[in-house]
Amino acid sequence: MTASISNNRIDAVDALRGFALAGIVFAHMIEQFIASPRPVDGWLVESNIFDHIAQGFYGLFIMGKFFSIFAVLFGISFAIMMGNAAARGSSFSGRFIWRLAILFAIGFVHSLIYRGDILTIYAAIGFCLPFFYRMSNKALWFIVVLLFLGLGRYLFYLVMGSSSFLGYEHTSASPVIAAYFEVLKTGSFLEVARENFFHGFASKADFQLGAFGRAYLTLAYFLVGMWLVRSGIISNLEANKHLVKKVLKWSIGACVVFFFCLGASFSFFPDLMEFKSWGAVFAFVFYDLFNIAFTAILMTSFMLIYLRKPTGWLGSLAPYGRMALSNYLLQTLIGTFLLYGWGLGLVGEIHDWQMFLFSVAVIYVQIQLSKWWLARYYYGPLEWLWRCGTYFKGVKFARL
Repeated sequence: MTASISNNRIDAVDALRGFALAGIVFAHMIEQFIASPRPVDGWLVESNIFDHIAQGFYGLFIMGKFFSIFAVLFGISFAIMMGNAAARGSSFSGRFIWRLAILFAIGFVHSLIYRGDILTIYAAIGFCLPFFYRMSNKALWFIVVLLFLGLGRYLFYLVMGSSSFLGYEHTSASPVIAAYFEVLKTGSFLEVARENFFHGFASKADFQLGAFGRAYLTLAYFLVGMWLVRSGIISNLEANKHLVKKVLKWSIGACVVFFFCLGASFSFFPDLMEFKSWGAVFAFVFYDLFNIAFTAILMTSFMLIYLRKPTGWLGSLAPYGRMALSNYLLQTLIGTFLLYGWGLGLVGEIHDWQMFLFSVAVIYVQIQLSKWWLARYYYGPLEWLWRCGTYFKGVKFARL
């Protein structure tokens, strides 16, 4: 079903993972690690023209795009592991489930620090991938299309009759959001962890499974990644360059169309993202479709530029991507220490443009650190622990 892919790492995929990780840094830093709407009161700094530029950059190029690249890459990794195991005459399904259990445990701890964690979500959704792996490509794409068109959102709204199961509005004016922000701003490390444990998981579940429907899109992207391996595109990118170019052209056209459709949707439903009517629920699909098309533009453009010169500056992202798990958690420690009350407590006091520049610095330092580390060790520290736990044995770590 899936051709075996050499144990040699696909540098293009690692570089793309590094690119996605850089986007995640921008997303989390510019939102200042609050993983919720900004409260009406408590945000001390007033926006200026440079903040509006940073927010525009975030909204157009970052928000809703880079989680999707990560999700596609997750599906790619799963299909590669399954294909390689099949080539050896064995099954990887059981070990993959155990691997996800370890990832969920890591993500659980991470969620106590930052409620915007994606590891628990990827692990939870990933548990069903072995089931989808048995399906034909046509069946996979049928499911992908339904999910991209918002089926999960429609079913949720039909059953619940509202956009959320939390019982309160998840908006800037909500007193719940104000109380949560106060904990981030002034609380100790344990108080933040307690808040995230008792309320963060429910909020995350609502964001993923409610009308916003992030989990449904994530599953669809997983399946797209799986198909990219099955089709042979990932194993031979150079030979499929013409197809990548074709997808880029179609994605640009689709992105323009969906952008205008989204603008029209906001004119009819100014409170579109509050899902107060069936019209808004249906119209929100244009937001998803715009992000899907833009994600395709980012991925195909990246691959075409990378293939032109693999040793160029995009190639320098490969070590960054190979240590994605370690770097992802390190970003959280850096950002939350800067912004939360248990650290410097600067959330709401730093301009968005300053956080943008800080993001650039974090990315640069992490890229250089990843190069230095992988010149001396085979894996990042958490990647090594994850691999040892997956196979129940020690794995060679140091190169010396």
